[in-house]
Amino acid sequence: MKRLLPAILLLTALHAHADFVKYHEDDEMVSYLDAASITREGRELRMWTIDDYKQTQTDIPNKPYRSVKSHWTFDCAKRLSDVMAALYYMEGMAQGESIHAGAVSERQWDKVTPGTVGELAFKVACAKPAAAKPGSAKPAAVNPTPTKPAEKPRTP
Repeated sequence: MKRLLPAILLLTALHAHADFVKYHEDDEMVSYLDAASITREGRELRMWTIDDYKQTQTDIPNKPYRSVKSHWTFDCAKRLSDVMAALYYMEGMAQGESIHAGAVSERQWDKVTPGTVGELAFKVACAKPAAAKPGSAKPAAVNPTPTKPAEKPRTP
């Protein structure tokens, strides 16, 4: 993990000026994704998202935060997802001081749960454009109103 953290912070800096677009909003948060960050590796896709909370979150002891920037990996064929890295920020839109960061060194696949924000992100990442090349996937139109409550990224 100690070796991964500098790489994660570098990746975060590289994506600091990315164009995030809103793909979900509910009473608790607004979720954004960086469509330009979607890349393919075999049947897996990766992308960055930001969950921007409307109220300060306090589920990490002594580390209140307002937004989480996550690096997702999806297995499109098996409908699986994994948050490879998550960075927690004191301010909205992944701004201000990063108060907590976590990364996983091994996959911890979760099934994509229908009707959740995670499923919306999965649908966008796994949309199959006509001539997809690594790093060129484009988002698909998705219904931005999930039927189940939003999922918080797990702390890796």
